[in-house]
Amino acid sequence: MKASSCRLLAAIVVALGVTPVSLAQVDKDGKDQRFYDDLLDHFVGKWDVSATVYGQKFTLDRDAEWVLSHQYLRIHETSREVIPWLKVPFERILYIGYNHGSRRYIVYELTVHGADVPHAPEGLYYAERSGNELKMVLTKGSEVVSNARFIWEPASGSWDFQDRQVIAGKEQEPYLYQRAVPAKPSPR
Repeated sequence: MKASSCRLLAAIVVALGVTPVSLAQVDKDGKDQRFYDDLLDHFVGKWDVSATVYGQKFTLDRDAEWVLSHQYLRIHETSREVIPWLKVPFERILYIGYNHGSRRYIVYELTVHGADVPHAPEGLYYAERSGNELKMVLTKGSEVVSNARFIWEPASGSWDFQDRQVIAGKEQEPYLYQRAVPAKPSPR
């Protein structure tokens, strides 16, 4: 390539604002306006989930991926069987994002229950992280009605989930417990 062609190409690259640095991967959580979280990265993938709610056992398939330009972690769960008290298979989608201004996680929950569930107004949780735990708090007005926790277990590469109702300001024993392990590949 001639020297004049190289200079012209360099001038175009500079004019477009493209530099070798901007072509490289950007720093985590910041300059590219995306949300990065090393704890939530452990969610990405497919999971086999064993669950117990009010003493009744069921199983779920869970998959998680970063969506919407890496702004939210989408977690999609579907039960493998009809849940007796629901009379349909359970399904829910969680979107977990982060509000840098308020320095807290925001969790949107959509379920087969719809938007009219008395104990889960509007499906909006706020969450805080402590080490390998993400604690989600659901409020109704100014009253806390539920504390849910996702807990990453690095040694086993699994996730535990517990949900506890809060009644008259007192956290109850877990009514829902889930254990998620990496899904085994399907045989071909």
